[in-house]
Amino acid sequence: MATFPIVSSKAVTQYPAPLARVKAGRIVRFIDGSDQRFVALGKTLRSWQVNLSLLNEQELGRIEAFFEAQDGEYSLFDFPDPFTGTTVPNCRFSAPTLVTGYQATDVGAASFWVIETNG
Repeated sequence: MATFPIVSSKAVTQYPAPLARVKAGRIVRFIDGSDQRFVALGKTLRSWQVNLSLLNEQELGRIEAFFEAQDGEYSLFDFPDPFTGTTVPNCRFSAPTLVTGYQATDVGAASFWVIETNG
């Protein structure tokens, strides 16, 4: 399985670094308009917002190439948890596109969400 690329500063993300914890739920809607809600998974899944700025062109290029190699949000990879330092398997990008920006010569930024899956 592929591993998320680390930039030269060894940072996975920069602050602010929101972390979301969610339990997957399901909603069953009935013909009479009522619904029933229940937790579908016992495991709490995590989502990380990755904010990286002041990246040089090579670092930004590695992130863009990794995103393309993963086919956007369709492939799983290992992600280093920026809070605990452990490697979290079965993660993916949360969006089908990656938005990066170049602010100046050899200075760029990227911001995206990585989500943990059940595998």
